[in-house]
Amino acid sequence: MIKQTDDMENLQIKTREEVSFIEEIEKIARNAGDVITAYYIQGVAPEFKSQRQVVTDADRESEQLLKEQLLKIHPCGFYGEEEGGDIAEQGNQWVVDPLDGTENMNGYPPLLAVSIGLLRNGKPVLGVIYDPIHSTLYSAQEGGQTRVNGKVIQVSSQTDPAKAVISLDFSSEMNTRPQTLEQLSRVLKQARAVKVFGVPALSLAAVAAGRLDLFFRPSTKLTDMVAGVCMVRASGGKVVDYGGRDWTIYSKGVIAGSAGMIDAYLSCFK
Repeated sequence: MIKQTDDMENLQIKTREEVSFIEEIEKIARNAGDVITAYYIQGVAPEFKSQRQVVTDADRESEQLLKEQLLKIHPCGFYGEEEGGDIAEQGNQWVVDPLDGTENMNGYPPLLAVSIGLLRNGKPVLGVIYDPIHSTLYSAQEGGQTRVNGKVIQVSSQTDPAKAVISLDFSSEMNTRPQTLEQLSRVLKQARAVKVFGVPALSLAAVAAGRLDLFFRPSTKLTDMVAGVCMVRASGGKVVDYGGRDWTIYSKGVIAGSAGMIDAYLSCFK
């Protein structure tokens, strides 16, 4: 069990101290984004950490920076995409993806993200996602509002499933792909358009910002999910699993969007 420090345990979301706290996290996300941008400009060689997953020096350097700076402002548990560890059910824990979209570092599209989430007793309560290539910063807190570059945003007000723009992301776990293709086939019978970003954190941020109407993905890595889940919920949306139950850190699938859009498409995932 991870020991929790007292200074954060009873923080009220809307206090002056909390505003300052999230601003510090936003600065840290930008710092990590500077690391990523430098590598993106000069190019970086990928290495295979598994049969279908790659890692670069940019991932490692960004995660080290995030760990040092986040634990300095709030010492608690830390779970990173590269370092791993155990997810804590109690207390506070940082959950970060230092570089979501590693495949895009030497390819296309130019979509990359730093994702910083905070779990409190296993529940996403804070999220910051930064797109360094386009200088776009998303942030949210439980009980507050989601902002993009300081402007309050909300999920899409689109109610017609036939006009929906939907995003999906395939898992590197090959056994999930046949199911995802079947789901996609059903989704395509209704949706106006389907996008694949290859950056789950940015897809969730786009749902929170009303730029996408729905996002779905099979097995979910928590480093991709925690910050974005907090954002979608703070912007008035819902995040559920394939059975329509509220998403938790134990869920194996994710659907994010407005309540109405999730209801309209939920049958595609059963």
